[in-house]
Amino acid sequence: MDEEKNAELSISERLKNYRRINCLSQEGLAETSGISIRTIQRIEEGKSIGSAYTITALAKALNICVTNLTIQETGNNPATYDNESKLKILNLSAISVILIPLANIILPTFIFLKYRDNKKVNVLGRKIISFQLLWTLATLLMALILPIILLLLFQPLRGSGIPLFVPVYILSVIFNVYFIIRFAICINNHSPFLERLPNIL
Repeated sequence: MDEEKNAELSISERLKNYRRINCLSQEGLAETSGISIRTIQRIEEGKSIGSAYTITALAKALNICVTNLTIQETGNNPATYDNESKLKILNLSAISVILIPLANIILPTFIFLKYRDNKKVNVLGRKIISFQLLWTLATLLMALILPIILLLLFQPLRGSGIPLFVPVYILSVIFNVYFIIRFAICINNHSPFLERLPNIL
């Protein structure tokens, strides 16, 4: 029964499904494919089936075969899950920062280099690593600047035996873990949230 329903999906529904699997908004797909956002909207609204050129460009941007859009599959696509699993591993590897400082950059980068031929890992993996780089720089700045400010404002803190950068670092790690978990949920739900992250690589 599920296969019958799947076979009945229109090209508009298939395009929406693959776009979400790739964590792309309509704007992101338009930018990646070179196809206007209006054309993508018309296809997804069922008002157009798109030209051969349009479908080819969209399929290439989504890292799928043209037939994935024009001829419905009758089952789950193993390549899709493989792409997601690699991206999930890359993202979750950053949680190692809890045990080893800078591991949040080293491990994801190693995984990225191993799977960079995978388009999804190449695009979204860069954004995840960029976030970790920015987080590390922000943490270093806070660890250097905040203790100085706090010592100037609160003289009694001078007598405490705990270096002030320690609580700053712990709070920053908690913040990072929160976003790593949120990124994992976005990957699982095919949310375009990751696409909005800055890319400095």
